[in-house]
Amino acid sequence: MDESARIGKNREIKEHGKETRARHASMRPVVIELKLDLKCLNRTEQNKLRHYFAQCRWLCNYLISLDADAFRTFNTKTRDITSLDKDGNAVERQLSMPAKFIQTVYSSLKQDMACLAAKKSKTGKKNGKLRFRSEYKTIELNQYGNTHWVCYTDEGNKNGKYRNTVHIAGIKRPIRVFGMEQIPHDAEFANAKLVKKPSGIYLMLTCYVPRHEGSIDQERKPDIGLDFGIKTTITTSEGEKFDISVREQERLKGLQKKLARQKKGSRGWYSTKHLIQREYERLANRRRAKANQAYHDITKGRKLIAIQDENIKGWHKGLFGKQVQNSALGTLKAKLIANPNVLVVDRFFPSTKMCPRCGAINEGITLSDRVFACGCGYTEDRDVKAAKTMLLAGRHIMSCTRAEYTGTPEERKSDFNTSYEVWEHSARRPEMGKSPEAPSSKRQRRME
Repeated sequence: MDESARIGKNREIKEHGKETRARHASMRPVVIELKLDLKCLNRTEQNKLRHYFAQCRWLCNYLISLDADAFRTFNTKTRDITSLDKDGNAVERQLSMPAKFIQTVYSSLKQDMACLAAKKSKTGKKNGKLRFRSEYKTIELNQYGNTHWVCYTDEGNKNGKYRNTVHIAGIKRPIRVFGMEQIPHDAEFANAKLVKKPSGIYLMLTCYVPRHEGSIDQERKPDIGLDFGIKTTITTSEGEKFDISVREQERLKGLQKKLARQKKGSRGWYSTKHLIQREYERLANRRRAKANQAYHDITKGRKLIAIQDENIKGWHKGLFGKQVQNSALGTLKAKLIANPNVLVVDRFFPSTKMCPRCGAINEGITLSDRVFACGCGYTEDRDVKAAKTMLLAGRHIMSCTRAEYTGTPEERKSDFNTSYEVWEHSARRPEMGKSPEAPSSKRQRRME
């Protein structure tokens, strides 16, 4: 190819990329997880696919070991590299993976170094450096049609022979996958990732689907407050309770004991370690599923959800480390905070001590007291009461920040609102470093 033809081809690729990005800007991205069925491949092809991850690790560690000038002038067509084995001896390696994989490893390292440099220039402090990897678990597939492509219909196939399969660069045989029914019929495929997990190899496929005009009609539900806890992980102001904790199985404990008796580095030791990793993956999947189900049940049809900024990390370091580790509180809290309909109340707000009827604060309540009793005659379960108090606090914050709530203080204040404002001005912790008028959530900042 002469120089003019190469320039014309690059210009055509650039224009095509602009059109694709403009089209995707009006669409919604969706990531589909597909599990590869390696049984349809022979042993040579299976080993070749798994060997891609090892070669990416060799290349990544080789690039990290280079100095700045050598890294900057690295040629992505290089096939012969030098890496260190587990004993620290230099070993000559030859890369047999596709050139596109070499380019993605090199570009990802360049991006990591640029992020570290930007962070250092912003803070002015040392922020560490890239470390050598003992395992490489993710391979970028950034060009659909070249590094990967999908066949999930009978169109273009002979008698549906290659239906529900994916093609990976360097592997001639199509690979059957599970989970193809998740892909919408009007999806447009984009980049993907090959992810190595203890249970197998997965393809994280990014698809773009059209945005639906307008919102889907949902059943309107009243506002709700949430209380996070240890014994009962989630309690709502409506009295509903969610248990999103999954305990470790006895099989996992037995495998850990077996691993402690085996010789480190032996074949049996690695086999037992792999089984332990699979058990942890199952636990993580079950906890994530429970958190997603609870999130859906709580947020569907709600316009206001009030939660407290609980110190879950502190709970894990304290007396309740095992209970917090077995639950998915951190995952659920992160998903709720990302929801625009969720309002986060201050961490030091006394939701357990404050009465939702009169606003009085009961300083004598302890963890053993499971029923809240106030001098005004109000009595209720302490977790449900705390959730109701959170809802009242969220509504009070909304009434003070929304433009439509512009009545006089006497018109909109109650005993609880007065008590909340007294606490906000006098009882806030000084270490928070915020003025009483400062908004305490992303939602309020967006509204202002």
